[in-house]
Amino acid sequence: MSEPFSVIILAGGFGRRLGRDKATTEAGGRPLLHWSALAAAQVSDDIVVARRPDQQFPPLDGVAWREAVDHRHDRGPLAGLEAALPLIEHDLAVAVACDMPFLRPDLLRAVAEACSGVEGVQIAMPYLDGVAQPLLAAYRPSVVPQATQLLDDGDGRIRALLPLAEHRLLEADELRVHDPELESFTNVNRPEDLDRVDGILSVQNV
Repeated sequence: MSEPFSVIILAGGFGRRLGRDKATTEAGGRPLLHWSALAAAQVSDDIVVARRPDQQFPPLDGVAWREAVDHRHDRGPLAGLEAALPLIEHDLAVAVACDMPFLRPDLLRAVAEACSGVEGVQIAMPYLDGVAQPLLAAYRPSVVPQATQLLDDGDGRIRALLPLAEHRLLEADELRVHDPELESFTNVNRPEDLDRVDGILSVQNV
């Protein structure tokens, strides 16, 4: 039996390049946060949304989540991870961004299993085209002290956790088994990204 895991949705970013709050921006008739939450609900019974103190999110029928408030002002997704990991109900979480509307549940499961399948591994992180992908990766709560130390030292990069923790990098070929086009990694950084994603989602939901 696979190890149960929580899902953390990192929703506290300011969306500066997009020009608006990502989590509540709509695409395909739904807030972006809702697309991530719908995928999370297919694989986990425990969803935690990390947010800024000033954020409020519309509810999603049929999907419940708890919220972790990040009180470190504008310190990036590592601060959201630091706030959320202590609250999860399981000993493992897959963290995703709130602007990933094409998340594949099978890929989320595979990333979680990559962390639970090898004893001692604290992080399982996809590695695509030479770049680690921390916003769709699995984490153990045991990395919180390292995250706190990095943030206290002024480093808000999740990737900076890798040399401080036992980790496993997942190559593209491993991931394509579960998501052939790696669509799960599609995100919305700029207005043109939003237009493209909205167009795809609108067609899919007709």
